[in-house]
Amino acid sequence: MIQFDELRDFDVTALKRDATSAAGAPRELPVDKIYPDPDNIRKGCPESTIAELAETIRQDGLLQAITVRKHPDQVGCYLISYGERRWRAMRLLGRPTIAAVISETFDPYRQAIENLQREDLTPMQIAQFVAKREAAGDSRTMIAKRLGKSKSFISELAHLMSAPPAVREAFEEARIDTRTAYLLARHYPDHPEQITRWLKGESPVTRNLIRRELGKAPAKSSRTLTLRKKGYNALAVLVGGRPATLMLAGSVRDQATVHFADGSQTTAPLRDVTLTHWLRL
Repeated sequence: MIQFDELRDFDVTALKRDATSAAGAPRELPVDKIYPDPDNIRKGCPESTIAELAETIRQDGLLQAITVRKHPDQVGCYLISYGERRWRAMRLLGRPTIAAVISETFDPYRQAIENLQREDLTPMQIAQFVAKREAAGDSRTMIAKRLGKSKSFISELAHLMSAPPAVREAFEEARIDTRTAYLLARHYPDHPEQITRWLKGESPVTRNLIRRELGKAPAKSSRTLTLRKKGYNALAVLVGGRPATLMLAGSVRDQATVHFADGSQTTAPLRDVTLTHWLRL
């Protein structure tokens, strides 16, 4: 099973600050004019937990207003910054309006921490968040500091986004934990057949097995180490308007392999790739 030790005990000081003090008093907004944030780290909410929250609201009322910001594409509508579960519960109850604070000051890290504190997220969801923040230009050092985690933990999560499909599938099915997935991904280029055979078998794949059979994780190439000394070692790009990370090594001279924040990857002609800024990975 996945170990969530690194995901606990997030600093929630910022979450306890009353939003009304910074953005004014809540107002009643139409529920049908409010939409979930498509970039929220959490994708969907379990129906059972929404039903429980709805029953609590039915009995005790909505004790905390949600926070919204103006929708960038729909006039008169709003995106949820904080409080999607409360909004879903109010919609389930059939309430026409909901108390909401309108604030254009939005921090994706605060949204992530709120989700992490209120309800367990999978490491893959956090890895997707890390990938999005990297695509936006944030360094892993900054991401680790904002989330209150070690840089090594953030790096391991980020590495999952470029892990081979077989490793990602085993990880998402909770057959291997974060560290094991990271080690398998590091060894995969040199031992693809052996690792694929392990993951298809019924015996558990453990860190001890990896160390015993494959040894320590392979060292990074001297080229990568040289790039690290210079500071930046990856490129943030846009492909079809979508932010992505460009792989610095390629096998076709006029094409590039890029990784998107949702974990997918593609090979695109260089003419379709727009460079935006350097990243530190």
